[in-house]
Amino acid sequence: MQDDLIANRIATIAGTTCAVVRFRDEKDAEQWLTDSQKVDLIIADTTTGQSMSAIVRNKTDYRLVPFLVTCRLGKTQILHTALITGATDILIINEENGRLESKINYYLSLNNHIRTFQGSDSITITHPKTPWWKRVIDISVSLIILVLLSPLMLLVALLIFLDSKGPVIYKSKRAGANFHVFDMYKFRTMRVEADQLLNQLADHNIYAPSTGQNTPTNDVEHLCSACRAQGLSCQRLLFDEDKPICEKTYLQEARTSAKFMKFRNDPRVTRLGTFLRNSSIDELPQLFNILLGDMSLVGNRPLPLYEAEKLTSDEYAKRFAGPAGLTGLWQVQKRARGKGPMSDRERTLLDIEYSHTFSLKTDLLIIWRTFFSLWQKENV
Repeated sequence: MQDDLIANRIATIAGTTCAVVRFRDEKDAEQWLTDSQKVDLIIADTTTGQSMSAIVRNKTDYRLVPFLVTCRLGKTQILHTALITGATDILIINEENGRLESKINYYLSLNNHIRTFQGSDSITITHPKTPWWKRVIDISVSLIILVLLSPLMLLVALLIFLDSKGPVIYKSKRAGANFHVFDMYKFRTMRVEADQLLNQLADHNIYAPSTGQNTPTNDVEHLCSACRAQGLSCQRLLFDEDKPICEKTYLQEARTSAKFMKFRNDPRVTRLGTFLRNSSIDELPQLFNILLGDMSLVGNRPLPLYEAEKLTSDEYAKRFAGPAGLTGLWQVQKRARGKGPMSDRERTLLDIEYSHTFSLKTDLLIIWRTFFSLWQKENV
């Protein structure tokens, strides 16, 4: 009965601008979608949202159709799971009708824009490919290094296992060339709960501005000044790690916060981890990423997703036009040699420079200089 009431309410709101087709069973919905139906928006309940989004995204005709999953306010933790399975957003069903109508109309309008772009012959999307010479070097050199250093890597794996609890290899989602997301491999150098301590160390970030603007927003002050002045609930509310934050405030913090995160004398690092980091041995498993084609020997470092999302402006996004790499231009500059701090802007500009100018000669020079920069002089 509750499901029917929710469905009736959504159908009433959406039915003012479009036709609504409802299904009680996901198998019936899947069968209906096989006939190349024109669909502008798909809404599923919390129970079937994950399986239904997988069905929808596996059908070519509906991969770009907005897909919403219903939930109640306070249960927005399903957002992360929904996004992973292919959903576009959540629809909070116990909000007022005006809010629901606004979100539904937004995604209906968005789908119309997508169809317009798809039908335009003048729009082409290009993805730069790795030059053949670069790929040949990547495969041959990484294979040679893996064979030569396999005894060392086995010894390191054993020492990590004995040093602290947790897996030997650490997998991290990274954004590489063209924002391609993949699992990057490293020898684990931190305690297993290290990710949960990241926000607590924001003030110690070597790339952070000195004004202390990296202080996280607390739950009480999630409203922007305009909403507080009018005594209204936020009209542009986002959820950042399940915490409410005004979109305006979020964008402002993203513009002023550091783009990269790295810490001196990081307390999360294990006893063995400090040596592995300073000697760059922890990076050796990335040779497998190079063999898989996710990375190159030389390129711009693939970034954690929380860093990559801060570099999507027209200026900074150019760094993703170059290949992702194990070593690169900024690593062999003053940061690797301990010649003083490098700002996040300096680092990004070096990445952009490499993206525009890399060549066989440049790559060979960087590889040569990397041998002299392997041991870092700072515990970062």
